[in-house]
Formats: sequence, C-alpha cells, structure tokens
Amino acid sequence: MSKLVQELGLVLQDPLDYGPRFHDQQGSKVNAAVLALFSGPSLLESEILLIKRSLTVVTHAGQVALPGGGVEDVDQNDCVATALRETYEEVGLQPQGMSVVGLLPSFPTVSGGYFVSPVLGVADRDTRSLSFNLDSREVGRCAWVSVSELKATRSLEKHMVRGVEMELPFFQWGEEKMWGLTALIFDLILRRYDNLKVC
Repeated sequence: MSKLVQELGLVLQDPLDYGPRFHDQQGSKVNAAVLALFSGPSLLESEILLIKRSLTVVTHAGQVALPGGGVEDVDQNDCVATALRETYEEVGLQPQGMSVVGLLPSFPTVSGGYFVSPVLGVADRDTRSLSFNLDSREVGRCAWVSVSELKATRSLEKHMVRGVEMELPFFQWGEEKMWGLTALIFDLILRRYDNLKVC
C-alpha cells in the first residue's frame, strides 16, 4: 500500500467536519458525486485532477471543479459509480486505472436541496500518463495540479450565505480561482491531513 493511499485512508477516518452549516437541509438527499483523484507518492507530493467547466454548461459555468455530476439510474444509487462514470465522461479517464480509497461525508450545497458526495481516489501511473479526452460541452480545461502549490495559496474571504456572513476558503490555480464547494472539499482534506501531523 502506498503512502498516499495510507494518508488518504487516515484522512477519511478523521472526525473533523467541513465547518459551515448553510441552512437546515432536512429531507435533502445525496444526488451528486465528485472525484478527488490524486497521483503521487504522498499527499503533499501529489497532484490532484482539476477541471474548469465550460462556459456553456447550465450550472457552474467557467468554475474550477472536481470531475463529477448527478446520480443517474445506471449508477443504482452508488456515489462511487457516479463519480467514476462522470470522470470518464468528462475527461476520458477509465475507472480501471484508479483505486477508490473511500468517501468523505456528503457536503450540502449552498443553494440547498441536496448533498454532494466526495469520493477520494488514487490514479495509477498508467492513468497519470494518459492524455485527456475532454467532453468540450462540459469541460473547458483539465490538468493535474500540485497539492502543495494549491495549499500555499489558501485564503479566506467573507460571503453572505442565506443571510449569514461566513468566512470560506478559496485557492488559486494559476489565474483561476477555486472556491465554493470544491474549495470546501479540498480544504477539509488538507485540514484533516494537518490534524494527522499534530496527533
């Protein structure tokens, strides 16, 4: 088992929550999943797969994101199946080249109504070396991005969310800004990892 897989497994076991509570979401359900796919010897030496959504998609146009999307009937209510299928459809990476480590707690959307389930995975070397086959209708750009370089850009900014002022994290991918739900997921992974180092 690689050090990266071990570290992500410990990240999954840490009890630290994501933090902000946007609003009461009773009755909401998980109906989307994203894949946080890493490649490297350890978490801080790894890269994470990021996409920039196309400008033509209905929701989150032009935003930095993790590959993923809505649960469909073919997934049989399996969030891992959703994340892997969506990753293949969006960027062309086959599930056979990945190892799924597990799932983080589902994140509520800011707008409400549902939760997004983040799946943590590790790409093997063959997958890492493959070129992408982007679905241009959904994805404008895709790249492996250094985790440590992203971490170094972490900042907080204030947002009004449903009438409540909150400090939420954001990160920079070159000229692009990673914010919102994607930043919250990445930030939780980093904060749980930092917890490992002080225990």
